[in-house]
Amino acid sequence: MNKYELIVLAWGTGLLFAYGLFHMFGLELIRWAKPRQERHRHFGLLFTFWGLAILHLVEIAIGAGLLYYLLSGPDYGSLSDGFGSTAVDYLYFAGASFSTLGYTNLEAHGAIRLLVMMLSLSGFMLITWSATFIYTIWGESFRDAD
Repeated sequence: MNKYELIVLAWGTGLLFAYGLFHMFGLELIRWAKPRQERHRHFGLLFTFWGLAILHLVEIAIGAGLLYYLLSGPDYGSLSDGFGSTAVDYLYFAGASFSTLGYTNLEAHGAIRLLVMMLSLSGFMLITWSATFIYTIWGESFRDAD
């Protein structure tokens, strides 16, 4: 590994750890803020769903920001020719990498591939964590309904 790959891998590992903390506190905030199940059973589930969507969009935006930061340096790599370098392009690439394990119509070249790998791993872990969380909220909401 060269020094640029090590730097990008360190950023990606840091992103994974930061996502873990951010996501845990986001889940706690959603649990605290959601309407109580005794009065608003369905709205509590919808609130949880919407909260998770916002949480993931913020996480994707953080990944897009890190991609932008690293790709602004010439030695960290590039994305394929179809990449337009606008905020929407970075959000699209980060979101597609986060939610599809990196299957996009763009390719990463150079050291930045390691960040895309970590972004994909992070997305997989956070989405499954969120799925478990909403399943738990579902169970809590309807446990006493029967």
